[in-house]
Amino acid sequence: MGQEEGWNSPRARELVADARRLRHSTQTDPDFQSYSAQARGYVYFFLDRKDTGERILVKTDQIALEVFWRAPDQGRQRIVGLRDRKSLPTNIRYHLDHLLVVQDNFGDRIRIGDGDEVSSVIHPMAPGSEEFYDFLLADSLTLFLPASGDTIRVYELKVRPKDFSVPAFLGSVFLDRDTRGIVRLAFTFTPASYVDPYLDHIRISLENGLWMGKHWLPYRQELEIRREVPYLDIPAGSVIRGWFEIRDYEINPTLPPYILYGPPVTAVPEEQRRSFPFEEGLHAHLEREGLPGLRTPPSMEEIRALARQVAGERYLSGLRRFRLFLPAPAVSSALRLNRAEGLFVGGGLSYQWPPDWKVGLHGGLSSGRERPGVRVSVETRGGSTRGGAEFFWNHPRDVGPLPGTDGVLNTLSVLALRQDYQDLYFTTGTTAFLHGIRTPGGDLTLEGRWERHTPGRDVLSGEGKAGRYRPVLPLEAGEMVSLGAGIRRAMPFPLAQGELRMTGGRFRERPFAALQGILSLHRPAPAEGLDLWAELRGGAVLGEAPFQAFAFLGGRGTLPGYPFRAQAGKHHWLLRTEVSGPLASPWLRWRALAAAGQAWGGASPLVPRPTDPSPPLSGVLATAGAGVALGWDVLRFDLARGIGGGGKWEFFLSVNPRLWPWL
Repeated sequence: MGQEEGWNSPRARELVADARRLRHSTQTDPDFQSYSAQARGYVYFFLDRKDTGERILVKTDQIALEVFWRAPDQGRQRIVGLRDRKSLPTNIRYHLDHLLVVQDNFGDRIRIGDGDEVSSVIHPMAPGSEEFYDFLLADSLTLFLPASGDTIRVYELKVRPKDFSVPAFLGSVFLDRDTRGIVRLAFTFTPASYVDPYLDHIRISLENGLWMGKHWLPYRQELEIRREVPYLDIPAGSVIRGWFEIRDYEINPTLPPYILYGPPVTAVPEEQRRSFPFEEGLHAHLEREGLPGLRTPPSMEEIRALARQVAGERYLSGLRRFRLFLPAPAVSSALRLNRAEGLFVGGGLSYQWPPDWKVGLHGGLSSGRERPGVRVSVETRGGSTRGGAEFFWNHPRDVGPLPGTDGVLNTLSVLALRQDYQDLYFTTGTTAFLHGIRTPGGDLTLEGRWERHTPGRDVLSGEGKAGRYRPVLPLEAGEMVSLGAGIRRAMPFPLAQGELRMTGGRFRERPFAALQGILSLHRPAPAEGLDLWAELRGGAVLGEAPFQAFAFLGGRGTLPGYPFRAQAGKHHWLLRTEVSGPLASPWLRWRALAAAGQAWGGASPLVPRPTDPSPPLSGVLATAGAGVALGWDVLRFDLARGIGGGGKWEFFLSVNPRLWPWL
């Protein structure tokens, strides 16, 4: 069945009326007077990078509920288990309904966040909804029911408001072909629905299971709430994700009076909640989804695509279209200091173009360069895929594939220690890209570039002050054209992922190719356990690539205990591992680290340092160290020693690399 009948066909309106009658009859069915059930769920709080789709877990809550209902409309829930863990500092407190099960498909009025997020949206099956919504009989489908293992034929009714400027439901209702019961709701809202100006979107999926051959009761529920700063467009948002599964139904039990006549939601004492014997671990659900590859689940992407299909070219975000714009890394794109630019001050504007386009303009001035830096970006999203183009003029870029530190700490280091852990060159050109293309082999990235490279120079030391900073690398000037592809996927063993990147092109008419592979493993710590991170990477550059494509090893970011970027070459490998455990959780953790690696091949671009005129280091370098981490492993203080010739003790401060894109 297709969509030949169009919106508001007699058949579509008939199905709406049938579904409404069934919702009412359930309340008066003499054979169905009550039920009880058990629910298990998770609520996650993430930091979210909308520009890449990457997410950082901040907090996890695991919930156990007892769920009760008695005709005609008495719903009750009791929280019997609740435990949480913070992975980063946060003071978030959820609205109560984020921790509960939706029992009646929201009734006739939909409220989210106790009315602070969505206050009163008319349900598409509420009385009189035909005057408010358009309905399209989209298709007849076969759905698999995980609750019973059966398949069932359903009608899909797409729903849109007649007026998009008012609070309204936007999505699909799936109806059982035989009973007209609601099998699934998959929906979002119009922008006017959002009470909170920080809301980008809310997406909800409710799945039901069949009981007694005609009653569709809650089985699985998912919720995603995304927020950003209303006036500022930075690569940082927050996401609340809820997931519940409802099971162990008992039909028509005798419910105790203290349940029915008490408040709608109760909870056992805190000590009992925290000691509840959960059947699985705190991160078990994320591990099934492929942790650490935290990303938008397919069910939420499906709702997004459905809303775009139904809404057409309309703008669906609750955020302002015009905002101040600071691209990644956000803080450093506003203010930074280094020896190649001096003091840089920047800012910009972005505009959201319906339905999914974003245009960004960012620029700034630096005290050490005559010309400003400018970036113009145009991008769009479709499901998990992000595509677009960027045009840049006089834009700085660091050498090699391995950054030494984040932008904020580098600025502080230049100010306080006269140590610059970047080697910048400047690019003018354009790039086109497609990121996050989901394939059976993993997430695919494609990219093409044309750019002109200009080496940087030391603008801070000044006349007669040679040696004040580390010497500038003699990088190469010229035009480069390149094509690249990369793929990232979860590995067959738990908590690991692999990435492979390939690039080919020409620099100053010299052909080159580059290959890099990364294998990483991260086992997040339980509340009082060990956190393990390990990464093995390697790469090779073939042909006559510019020096800025070489790998640079040594010092912070790679092999602490050796001079910074004391080894360079076309080929490299690097193995790093870190283990940490609690001392005074969550404020203080001990750390142990070790690393080994080598870069070799090609004429070295390194120049002797005035304070250390020895030649560049060769051979395998190794390092080991220990330290402490403060505040949920945000700030790290480490002492490391290079093992072997040229190795020294090095004490350094760093920020957890997961946070670098925002610094």
